[in-house]
Amino acid sequence: MIKQVKLEMLNEREESVLRIIVEEYIKTSEPVGSRYISKSGPLQLSAASIRNIMSDLEEKGYLTQPHTSAGRIPSDNGYRYYIDKLVVFGSPDNDIISSLQEGCQTTSVNSFLQHFSRKMGTLTNAVGFVVAPKLNTMHLKHIEFLQFNAYTVLAVIVTKSGIVHNLMLEMEKPVEKNDLTRVSNYLNQHFGDKSLGEIKTHILSEMQDRKEHLDKLFERAYTLGERVFSVENFGHEIYLEGTSNVLDMPEFRDVQKIKEIYRMFEEKHFISEILDKCMTESGVQIFVGSEIGKEEINELGLVSKTYSRGGKVVGSLGIIGPKRMSYPKVVSIVDCTSEIITKMLNRLSE
Repeated sequence: MIKQVKLEMLNEREESVLRIIVEEYIKTSEPVGSRYISKSGPLQLSAASIRNIMSDLEEKGYLTQPHTSAGRIPSDNGYRYYIDKLVVFGSPDNDIISSLQEGCQTTSVNSFLQHFSRKMGTLTNAVGFVVAPKLNTMHLKHIEFLQFNAYTVLAVIVTKSGIVHNLMLEMEKPVEKNDLTRVSNYLNQHFGDKSLGEIKTHILSEMQDRKEHLDKLFERAYTLGERVFSVENFGHEIYLEGTSNVLDMPEFRDVQKIKEIYRMFEEKHFISEILDKCMTESGVQIFVGSEIGKEEINELGLVSKTYSRGGKVVGSLGIIGPKRMSYPKVVSIVDCTSEIITKMLNRLSE
């Protein structure tokens, strides 16, 4: 997924010019010319000397020139060098921390995850997202089966952390309401406080060992349990807020480009595909343009971090915005949000 590019080291003047161009382009979205750098930058050099440095940076792959007479803008490698070598990342200020926590209710995991995706999007003027914990990592508080019709059952699963998930099941044989109540009571009595992944393993094992000796109740319980806990990507919700923030950016004026990006956001699965591969990584991950690995969104940048419960990684969150996002600010917000969600999940699981 990620392109590994070996970056050529720059001298002090080249780094200064690259920093100025990246930071000015982040602010204005306009190409940066040598005249501006000569007049406003810390380098005491003529515009001609700056142009030579810019040409060298372009030759090395750190800048591009969108138009013949225009200034330069950073390439993906230019952003990468800036992020890896030239930026100092710090903690967010108290106002941002207060804003993240403001209005957050801890009674429902679903609601506070959506709250944080919205807050991150608002604070960065980009798209905030939170990939919720997969239910098979959470511990069961209660499960109930409700009859929708003779062949359709609604499973309502509530975890100890407060996540509620509804799952519609189509059955091969007709089911009765009384059987469903008995099955719900049986599963709650025998599997309360176990993780949903452990329940799935136990149920499949029991069915294999006792298949020929199950009475009607056990058969119903294990059949329904198997159906519930064998669903692929069970409970893998993605909360995505702030799509319009990105689509309003000047670099996305092209209608076709807007359609492609909007489609990707609507489908959501592309975030899951990307982040599933990053779940083993610690710390904040930053991907710029082509590093994301999808041509349709090569004008975007992505900053992500995992969050944990009980010392185990259970989900991820982050920001999607234009490549020219303010990385120091975005990284501090993503890092802080991860810490807050981890603390809240641990508190709810106590």
